[in-house]
Amino acid sequence: MEGERGEAEVLQLMLQLGFTQGECEIYFSLLDRPEGEPIDSVLTGAKMSQGLAESALKSLVDKGLVNVSSNRLEAVEPRVFLSRFQERKRQELSKGLELVSSRSAKLLSLLEPQYWEKRLGIKPEDLLEPLSSLEEMELRTVRVIGDASREVCISAETFGWFEKVQEEMYRALERGVKFRVLMLARDKETVQRVKEVKKLGVDIRQSGEDWYPVRGTLGDNRQLVFLIWAEQEGKGRPVGKARFFRPHYTRNEGMIRVFRDAFDKRWTEASKIE
Repeated sequence: MEGERGEAEVLQLMLQLGFTQGECEIYFSLLDRPEGEPIDSVLTGAKMSQGLAESALKSLVDKGLVNVSSNRLEAVEPRVFLSRFQERKRQELSKGLELVSSRSAKLLSLLEPQYWEKRLGIKPEDLLEPLSSLEEMELRTVRVIGDASREVCISAETFGWFEKVQEEMYRALERGVKFRVLMLARDKETVQRVKEVKKLGVDIRQSGEDWYPVRGTLGDNRQLVFLIWAEQEGKGRPVGKARFFRPHYTRNEGMIRVFRDAFDKRWTEASKIE
């Protein structure tokens, strides 16, 4: 460093980066000793108490500014320790941002319902209850079928989750519940599944569309479980990788009416599967 002005500038920059006065003093002393310095000499030569010197030295080692070798201390090359320092700060900031994002999302989920309830006079959950996963959607579908006493309408495609609701469908049929199922039987596996569903005595029709983005189960016009696909499988994405919007459950009459009207229209336009 060139003169007192240069030393003062370096000290100021290191303090601004978060290093302590004691850490700076010890590191500067080692900069002038290419061969290193015994640990005891560094501690006794520091212009601070023994405890502060030990604490500062430990911190320097932890932060990567000082190497310890054979009971001697050596200053790490500035380019090396500053690179490590920046990377550590990047990681800390990244974790901090993730924490802020997580807490913000949680806060939003708590505040937004209250905000809109006071302005619209209705709770968001009274309109739509979000479900966390397809697995939860399947469990809720079983409950909807189990609660039904008159009719269940199912909008599916391959009906790949039939086995998960098969037993509940059988019990519902024994109670006299009528089923209407819309499917797209275009491959051998789905055609075979259609045969298995028909064995239960369920009314199935072939949907008239090549693809329909809404899947759902409606029970007695009172409970609806549904999801909306954002894109079709095979359209630029591999099978099983197409994206969908979060599944939901609702008892809202308006939402149910929209689904039911669309289902009835599609049912009329669909063809019977013999």
